Amino acid sequence: MDTRELLQFIRLGRFRFLLSGFIPFSAGALLALLLGARFTPAQFLLGYAAMAAAHLSVHYSNDYFDADADRFVEPTAISGGSGVLVENPGLKPAALRAAVALMFVSVLIGYLFVAVYAYPAIFLAFAVAGNLLGWFYTAPPLALAYRKLGEVTNMITFGLLMPGAGYFVAKGALDLTFFAFALPLLLYGLIFIVSVEIPDMEGDIAGGKPTLVARRGRIYGFGLIAVAATLATATLLLFAHGDIFSPVDFRPVALASAIPLGLALWGFSNRCAERACGLRYATANIAGYFLFQGLVVLYFILVAVAP
Repeated sequence: MDTRELLQFIRLGRFRFLLSGFIPFSAGALLALLLGARFTPAQFLLGYAAMAAAHLSVHYSNDYFDADADRFVEPTAISGGSGVLVENPGLKPAALRAAVALMFVSVLIGYLFVAVYAYPAIFLAFAVAGNLLGWFYTAPPLALAYRKLGEVTNMITFGLLMPGAGYFVAKGALDLTFFAFALPLLLYGLIFIVSVEIPDMEGDIAGGKPTLVARRGRIYGFGLIAVAATLATATLLLFAHGDIFSPVDFRPVALASAIPLGLALWGFSNRCAERACGLRYATANIAGYFLFQGLVVLYFILVAVAP
């Protein structure tokens, strides 16, 4: 592999999108900390490493199994895969090997975490589930994204698995408090995946990938995003006026949710059916998603370090 191919191989990993997993993982761990759990930075990093390897594996496997469909898609900053295997199909074997190797690394790190910290072996379920969902998102025979299950898979990944792994790493168990916290995260996971699907609609149709947006259209997608953002904010407002997360004050979290809600309503109000227009508002939704989740993590950190 020469230097040019090495750079393409690195680009294939789309490392920047690891943030979409790191942020909810951190939010789950920090919430557990605020609710009384205690863990070390090393414990946090080793637990995240297991999930990060699984997440990175998905980037390589999805591009590998999506290579034929991606020929019809024009990559953007938020969607369409990396485009590397379309340009250089000779890297496909390396992409597949990387995906498989990262899966093994993920499970191995999960095993080390359980052994080192004497945690229940169920933690391995997070690593295994993350790898299986990621692999079969596009890989046969399940190919979940090609069986109208791509949205559900992403909601589970970013609404349950990643924050749940963070919470479990910190506390050693999942409880009803976590599952309440997961409710709005599931909705934000839906916002994320539908926004990603909006620019790729024509390409997904041509490539035979029946995403929700490919089946129902961009306007429907923007409408669903607006509904999901509204329900997420409503849920967080209920949390802010209840005591389920006591002593954590959820009013700042509910306030921050106004960002993705406002952007979702802005996108829906413009009723964009064309790709160029839709890309603009879909990108805004993705930015709002990351900004909201980043603010939640920052808020949890500030509360944790406050005297």
